[in-house]
Amino acid sequence: MKPITVVGLAIAIGGLLCPYTPASAQSTSGDSGASEHSCAPSGELRFVCGLINVEDLLPVQGGRWLVGGSLQAGSVGLYLIDTARRTARPVSLSIASTPDPQYAGCSAPDLNKLSTHGLDVVPERGGLDTVYAVNHGGRESIEVFRLAASKGSAQWIGCVVLPPGANGNSVAALPRGGFVVTKFMDDGDKQAFQHIMAGDVTGVVYRWTPGKGFSEVPGTRLSGDNGIVVSRDGKWIFINAYGSNAIYRVPLSGSGGSTSVKVDFHPDNLRWAPDGTLFDTGQFIEPGRKGAPTRPDDWATVRLDPRTMAITPVVKEPGRAEFGDATSAVQVGRTLWFGTFRGNRVAYRSVNSSP
Repeated sequence: MKPITVVGLAIAIGGLLCPYTPASAQSTSGDSGASEHSCAPSGELRFVCGLINVEDLLPVQGGRWLVGGSLQAGSVGLYLIDTARRTARPVSLSIASTPDPQYAGCSAPDLNKLSTHGLDVVPERGGLDTVYAVNHGGRESIEVFRLAASKGSAQWIGCVVLPPGANGNSVAALPRGGFVVTKFMDDGDKQAFQHIMAGDVTGVVYRWTPGKGFSEVPGTRLSGDNGIVVSRDGKWIFINAYGSNAIYRVPLSGSGGSTSVKVDFHPDNLRWAPDGTLFDTGQFIEPGRKGAPTRPDDWATVRLDPRTMAITPVVKEPGRAEFGDATSAVQVGRTLWFGTFRGNRVAYRSVNSSP
């Protein structure tokens, strides 16, 4: 694949797009010829380069690959990252001739304008996975794809347009159909990020049910609702409140109280770990920031016990020129993989490394 030149790249801090212009992105082979920064290791981190703003990523097919988004509008929509070879390539996207009828009434997107943010994956039969993607390209929506990772291709099978004014962030499929999605902020609020950083309530969680549409999940009006996951039994949702540095456990039914715990960073994405705990990753934002970062921020990943809500440190890294502002962490074997809203790479390191 030829090197990808990136001009006027946009990054997103928890969903708010800000201007950022690197020199160029690197080829997916991982060479260091045409790169903003070398793809050589930095500290404990190793990299797969040639990617554009992979804000979120998830294992597919038992971790043989990772599927990642691309937050830059008009880039590639989805990536596949080979966890064994440490390479990556864009997914070949197409429109299914017969979309899933549960999404009837939602027209196909322009696949060249996608801006994919939070993701979720549901394994299917026959080596397929259903991928749910928050999209900002052309509309605020959840786009649904049927991914054939071994073929490097995916078909668009349906979508759901978000409620008016909602700027989406993360999505999680429900065990018995439908999904939940976080509204990070009001789409038209030009001071939204400042409001979030001040701890103001800007978001909520919506539940979408086939045939019924959206409903608000009680107890989820928070400061910058960000990452979200659903418990295996479908009874609980875990939500990051980006502005108030808190993680919430909320009953999906709305019956009963919520529980929360504080972290010392702005929590972005939540991801299940192989042992049933949760990885929570986020950034240490520069004091007084009002817009795009002037340098990569420090970041951390912690482990959350979903039963006790106890926090254990996993990784804490400085914001390097090569990689900073990590947003998401997943584990494959003994390797931790990290996405970020900025730059031209994903990072990985041994799970045995000390925080």
